[in-house]
Amino acid sequence: MVLAIVLVSLVLALMLGAFVDVARHARSERERLEAEGETVQGEMMEVWPQGNAFGVRYRFVPKEGFWPVVRTDMAPYLQVLVPGPGEKVKVRYDPRDPQRSRMLPKG
Repeated sequence: MVLAIVLVSLVLALMLGAFVDVARHARSERERLEAEGETVQGEMMEVWPQGNAFGVRYRFVPKEGFWPVVRTDMAPYLQVLVPGPGEKVKVRYDPRDPQRSRMLPKG
């Protein structure tokens, strides 16, 4: 019984450590995009409810390119702040890898 408790505790600690590492990586990616990224105007293509957030598909043309980049992402904004299809949005992207981008909050 004690061995089972120790094993469960160990598994939970490993899962918590992995979650913290993923959260830290996501935060550093956002910080890098904020510091080194470019902002352009894009267009919302599609919005759908996804649990407590919204799935979004948007497109934009990087300043360095001629072809639009289409991205699908999650937008954890309130419904009234998520633009509808066809609306203009601001997009922050990495000029070295435009697939690394995020739609900025409306406002």
